[in-house]
Formats: sequence, structure tokens, C-alpha cells
Amino acid sequence: MLIVISLLFVLMMGYQFYLIKKYKNLNKDEMSYVATLTHDLKSPARAQINMLNLLMKGKFGELNPKQYEMLKLTCSSAKYMSNLVGTVLSGYKYGLNNSALYKSDFDLVYLVNSVIEQNRLLICEKGLNVKFNNDCECIIRGDRLQIERVIENFLSNALTYSFENTEIYVNLFCNDGIADFSISNKSYYIPSKELKNIFNKFSNTVNSRLNNASTGLGLFTAKRIITLHGGQIYADSTADGICTFGFRLAFENKKSELSRK
Repeated sequence: MLIVISLLFVLMMGYQFYLIKKYKNLNKDEMSYVATLTHDLKSPARAQINMLNLLMKGKFGELNPKQYEMLKLTCSSAKYMSNLVGTVLSGYKYGLNNSALYKSDFDLVYLVNSVIEQNRLLICEKGLNVKFNNDCECIIRGDRLQIERVIENFLSNALTYSFENTEIYVNLFCNDGIADFSISNKSYYIPSKELKNIFNKFSNTVNSRLNNASTGLGLFTAKRIITLHGGQIYADSTADGICTFGFRLAFENKKSELSRK
């Protein structure tokens, strides 16, 4: 049973990757079709995740440790695909208009920790070590879901392009009412010419050209989200291959009894 489910899952993922890759070459007349199609792809992605969670809970029979670990990795990949589909849809959405943000107060430190934990399996799978450094309590007024997408995009890129068995540094420092968040990792050097255009739609770098799943929309979408929040996004790459992506946002330096749901 597990073999059949895994094969079906691989086939569905392959088809989704194919559709996303084709997105790059579409003209404007086809954009509305892509938006609808990408939206529809989110439903089977959610169904895959739900089914895998049921299997992991033993709803269809007891699993041995090896089977459970295999399903955990598969579920992690399914969540990545779901996020990728969402990135394409958001890239289209934010490329057309300045959609309204749904703002609330939230704890940025807690959010960063949550994103790291959600990716823990991928981190371990590649033999990476993530270190989170922060020096403040940081309550942000903004769209929590969209800021999470930016953090997820930065971390996903670091996991994808980092050399194996290296460290990823997640930093959050606060000064004069400004929260400076960044993620640094060891990978190939990005030339300054490519770095200058890295937040443009469909941009390619020496790293992204090695990744067939790259849409060229993730960083474009991240910039749109941070800009809508009145913040600043930035990127840097040093000659020794340390790549850094980050953003700066205003914050309120106060303690809070915020709900962390």
C-alpha cells in the first residue's frame, strides 16, 4: 500500500513541477489561466498532506519506524510543493496589484522559530545546522502570513543551495525601532551583476539555474511583501560564497500576551 501511495505521490509532484516550470514561458494572455490553474493545484497538495498525516497517525495500520520516517520525509516534500504552488500564485497576485494586507500584532521571534521547526526534517536530511541568533523581543505590526512566506522563502533557498554539512545562520537584531532579519548560508558566489537583479520577476542566478524547480518568483514576491509593509529587502554575496538575504521592518519594543496560534 505504501509503495502505491508513494508512486502516485511522485507522479503528482512531477506533474506539478512541470506546470510550474511552464509558467515562466507564458504570455500575458495566458496569465489568468495560470492563476486559476495554480489555485486549483493547491487542493490536491492539501489532500496529499492530509493523507500522509493520516498514514503517519496509524489510521490505516501500524507502521514500523522505517516506514514512519519515509512518510515524514514525503510529507515534508509535499509541504514544500504546496508552498511552491503558493509562491507562484502569490507572485502573480502581487505582480498585478497592491493587495490589502491583513495586519495584526505578532511575535517575530516566535514566527522565525516556527518556520525553522517546520523545516527541521529538511535541515537534518541535508546534514545542515541552523543557528538562530537574536537579541530582542520583537512585536511586529503586519500581515503574519505574508511575513512568514518571506522567511520561509529565505530559509527554503538556503536549504536548497547550501553546501552539505555547512551551517545556516538566522539572525534577528533590533536597533532604534528597526528589526533586521537575515539568513546567511555557504553556497556558490552570486556575481554582483546577477545580485543587482535578483529581486526581479523570473530572474536567474548561478544557483537558481541549478534548480529545475526554481520559478524566479520567490524573491520577487518577497520584495513585494516587504515593500507593502514599508520595509527594505536586501541581498549580498561575498567572494568566499557566503550568501545573505534579509529585510528590515519597524517594530514595537514591548512585551505582549499575544496568542501564538
